[in-house]
Amino acid sequence: MSNRSQQVREVQLADIWSVGEGHTADGLPFVCRWRTPVLSPLHVDGYDRVLKVVWPYADANTGAMPTADDSQTMGVFEDRLVQAWEHDGHAYLAAILTLDGARQWVFYTSDIQECARRLTDMPQEQEPYPLELTTEPDPTWSWLHEQILRPFDLATGSPD
Repeated sequence: MSNRSQQVREVQLADIWSVGEGHTADGLPFVCRWRTPVLSPLHVDGYDRVLKVVWPYADANTGAMPTADDSQTMGVFEDRLVQAWEHDGHAYLAAILTLDGARQWVFYTSDIQECARRLTDMPQEQEPYPLELTTEPDPTWSWLHEQILRPFDLATGSPD
């Protein structure tokens, strides 16, 4: 982990989260959790790819929020995924957005192949998880700042 940001690891280990709830401009309810403090581009070396993990639990364009059973199942999955990807600082869970029939976990890492291996190796249920994974370069964490936090006017205070 020598070429990875110490600030990322410190925020990760502190494990402090903020929560925002509300409605989009279209009137759809959302819940967003994000790690605080939110790191600026100066503090994110070694975590240059955004990895979005999406679990659709209802039809899109319905505004559906998860049932209690959906939430419990996704909570077990999240705990397993965080353990698999974060225990050694390999990946960093920056935010979780629940909106319109899907939950999206926003991770940052530098090694997508290792994330895939760890996902495959982690405990599973009898049925495969209904996941959609996408990744792209994002060395300044603009996806987190521009697509998750800013549209919902969520607090984005950064350390100096």
